[in-house]
Amino acid sequence: MFIQNRDSLTTSARNEKEKEIITMLVDLIETSLELAQPIQLLSSSISFEGEYMRLEDKKINFSSYEKIFLVAIGKASQTMAEWFLRRSPLSFSRIIIVSPYEKTNFITSKTNCTFYKTGHPVPDNASVEAAEHVLSLIQSLSSKDLCLFLISGGGSSLFEIPDFNLTLPNYVSLIDKLHQSGVAIDELNTIRKHFSKIKGGKLAIQTDANIISLIISDVISDNPSTIASGPTAPDNSTWENCFQIFKKYELYDDLPIEIITIIENGLKKKIPDTPSDEKLFLHVRNYIVGNNSRILRSIGDVLSKDYCVEFLDYQIKGEAKEAGRMLANIARRKFEERSKCKSSFCFIIFGGETTVRLSPNSGIGGRNQELALEFALQNQDKCPIYLASFGTDGIDGNSTAAGAIVGPFTIMNQEESIYASTELNKHNSNQFFKLKGGEITTGYTGTNLMDIGIICIDVSE
Repeated sequence: MFIQNRDSLTTSARNEKEKEIITMLVDLIETSLELAQPIQLLSSSISFEGEYMRLEDKKINFSSYEKIFLVAIGKASQTMAEWFLRRSPLSFSRIIIVSPYEKTNFITSKTNCTFYKTGHPVPDNASVEAAEHVLSLIQSLSSKDLCLFLISGGGSSLFEIPDFNLTLPNYVSLIDKLHQSGVAIDELNTIRKHFSKIKGGKLAIQTDANIISLIISDVISDNPSTIASGPTAPDNSTWENCFQIFKKYELYDDLPIEIITIIENGLKKKIPDTPSDEKLFLHVRNYIVGNNSRILRSIGDVLSKDYCVEFLDYQIKGEAKEAGRMLANIARRKFEERSKCKSSFCFIIFGGETTVRLSPNSGIGGRNQELALEFALQNQDKCPIYLASFGTDGIDGNSTAAGAIVGPFTIMNQEESIYASTELNKHNSNQFFKLKGGEITTGYTGTNLMDIGIICIDVSE
């Protein structure tokens, strides 16, 4: 079981019908997180036949390599590595695992494994140490060797080496500034790739070894060049893109002179863009083995057996509060058209990843909780509309929550409405949910496939 506070979530219900709905949503969260586990994703995509690995319709022969190395990077690194080490017949010369979490007992038992617990959402010294170890390793390999990368979300900060003599504190300050400005993940990763020694394909072009990357996507596009900032994928972004991102969020004029100098050198072509030439990556194969849309489709298959189901979008993005407002309007229109639904409940399913533009002295919260609280504020006339919004990695912003469940029980009067608005404006949504109920707590889930939202509309009324 992933949800640690199941019983307290159901205490928010005012009657048996609401308890039934909250219980359904909790069960759907559990199902979603189970489907998102690397063991499920990898088992459905990969099988082994002697010296071959079958990856859906592709067949990869391992017998032609002298040595094989395993490098796992990201929030799902331990669970992906464990699946591989248990299932594959391969003998790895060396294993390196980079994770934000303490190592599991299984990983601890591997004598040829080096484990790094590194920083997230910004890199730390361990992030640099881990990246330098991997870079040194692959630079020492030949074209007769294979490095198997297992990549998942979070790798952008967990595994990093700043370039251009930037100190780690100055690089972290830059990333913090971007986080606080609500920069979209693809824009953030564009910046990361250009200021890194190993992202945006730079890692891959520094070795003659063959590379196979098996990737769990935590980005809307499923683009390998964006996931974990694309250490093994070619990248088409440019220094001009970086410049425009800083301008868009009104950050450029406040950047330190050393950052501005780097950007100007990039614009003047004194510094190359990230490598985009496919010919540089002939020794690399990148495969997506799991993504958000696959989980949403599976949830829909479960629900459609008994209920009306609508897939809203696989790509919800933008400011969290604005998304919450938009989703509430969609749900209310659906309720008004409830006569079209032939079951007792109607479900709307969506996925993606919103952003939060922080302000000075922001509190504790995250994008899912902000989205959910705004959704609740927009539904104060007590329509029987309910929402669960949560991060599949179990981490929502700077809180210990994964997200929140809201419904007509969330905001019961004017006083609570004022309190909710106040906390939302302070980006302190977690405080509201801790006091009022609705906080979803899972802890470490071992995976990361963006966020999932499930709206339940009681159309029996």
